[in-house]
Amino acid sequence: MRYLLAIVSLLILFTACNKKGETTVTREDELRSGKWKMIAGTHRWDPAIGKDTTIHYYDSLPACKKDDYLIFANSFAGTQNSGEKCDLSEPEAIDFRWYLENNGTKINFYNAFQTFLHQEAVSAPFLTYGPSEFSIRYFEFVKSGIDSFRNDTVTYTYTFRKQ
Repeated sequence: MRYLLAIVSLLILFTACNKKGETTVTREDELRSGKWKMIAGTHRWDPAIGKDTTIHYYDSLPACKKDDYLIFANSFAGTQNSGEKCDLSEPEAIDFRWYLENNGTKINFYNAFQTFLHQEAVSAPFLTYGPSEFSIRYFEFVKSGIDSFRNDTVTYTYTFRKQ
């Protein structure tokens, strides 16, 4: 009887310690789980000499570009996909590469020049992040047209929402 009680106790202990169904969803998993459409975007031009200018980039996009969306796939591949095409020569999808760093607080894009991002390589911290919406910001330094010893700064800010 003592052995039976010990076996039953061990069985109860083993099943109590075995947590089933608990999986942690990572930020990478969240990004991979949907289509991400840009819902806002600005470009801020900060010249070395002169007045700052902010362009509401998203508002200036034609309707045929506002429905484009990003897909973050496995193996850190990604595509910017066309919704409605602006012209027939526009590709269905533009490939890019991506990965997260700094414990998921920063996203990096490569081969993204033809996408919304307008840069070959982008390293952008998340300004905000939620499972259905995120914002990023990154900078580009451009030689000043007025003073060749100074750089102008362009700040890109984009917000994407899961569709």
